[in-house]
Amino acid sequence: MKGEKKYIIILTLVLIGFVAFQLWGPKPLNWIPTYLPKDKNPFGNYLLNQVLTDVFPEQTISHSNFTFYELQDSIFDHENILSISDDFDPDKEAVKVLLTKVHEGANVFISANRFGGLFRDTLHLTTKDKFFEQALDLSSQADTSFIDMKITGKRYYYQSTHIGYYFYKDSLRHSYTTVATNATAQPVTIRIAWGDGSILLNSTPLAFTNNYMVAEQNHELISSTLSYLPVDKIWWTSYYQVGRLESTSPLRFILKTDSLRWAYYLAIFGLLCFVLFEGKRKQRIIPIVSPLANTTLEFVQTIGNLYWHAKDYKAIATKKILYFLDRVRSKYYLMHEPEDRLAQLLAKKTGQSIEETQKLFSLIKVIQASPNISAQMLLDLTTEMEKYNYKN
Repeated sequence: MKGEKKYIIILTLVLIGFVAFQLWGPKPLNWIPTYLPKDKNPFGNYLLNQVLTDVFPEQTISHSNFTFYELQDSIFDHENILSISDDFDPDKEAVKVLLTKVHEGANVFISANRFGGLFRDTLHLTTKDKFFEQALDLSSQADTSFIDMKITGKRYYYQSTHIGYYFYKDSLRHSYTTVATNATAQPVTIRIAWGDGSILLNSTPLAFTNNYMVAEQNHELISSTLSYLPVDKIWWTSYYQVGRLESTSPLRFILKTDSLRWAYYLAIFGLLCFVLFEGKRKQRIIPIVSPLANTTLEFVQTIGNLYWHAKDYKAIATKKILYFLDRVRSKYYLMHEPEDRLAQLLAKKTGQSIEETQKLFSLIKVIQASPNISAQMLLDLTTEMEKYNYKN
């Protein structure tokens, strides 16, 4: 038992250490692009959110996970709309609201690798991946480890696989202004005038993430790009990258309210404590009930002792004779026979001699005829009857 207890303690300590390390140990970096303004992972936009406060001083930056359609009543003329995602493919209602707001004077900045749906068809946008094209061109010997993006004549370097998308010039139908280009002079940021507002489009969203904001002077490219937007309020929606970011649990209303959430957690904790300490099966102690004893022999012995101490030997002998004759009737089926005939039949069935059997019946006859008998006669009767009991 001591050895087993030692191993259990060691295993418990190892388990506690593992859980503690998982909870408080260093967390691995998440390299999945989220573009969230509060995300400090490499491909989040925490630093971009900080830069916006410098580029747009004293202006409100509103973050949400709403569609353009849901924001239509909040956005006013000359305000800015911002969206960063891998793919930008809003539904028709959102596109109509967005283009209407821009036409009325709002300005929008959208960064995405690929554009789709009505938005792409309306602006005739097509993006291509330079890195993918070079991978297909087996004769290309170009070094694609890092390529530059150029804005206002200055170059900024990025990993080629992260900024490989560019706008295909031949697909563009609307008049546009090139804001930034890649190493092969393909446009990666363009500005399209639309009514009283403008649409600023970018095909390299990873260039705006934390990973590149801290690299050399790359933050200058971000500042220069965003400077094309007027200094006004910004509506930044992350819907087109991460969706609602709401809990799908039926308990989301409870979990969204602080008081209800803590009440829910306390109820769960209390239930666990109840299960741990009071959940054992409880019941009254079941008493052990002994089975009823067969006291027939004890009763017979008690009655016999009463007769014996009273020296009523005749009563004892009479009961023994009645018991003996009842046993002869029930076991050997001998009844209503003359005494001689009964003795002969009983001797044959029991294997006793005819003489012994006749002696027993004679003794019975004498006892029945006598008003009182001695103890010796009772003993003789018992001895003769025992021969038949033991024999059978």
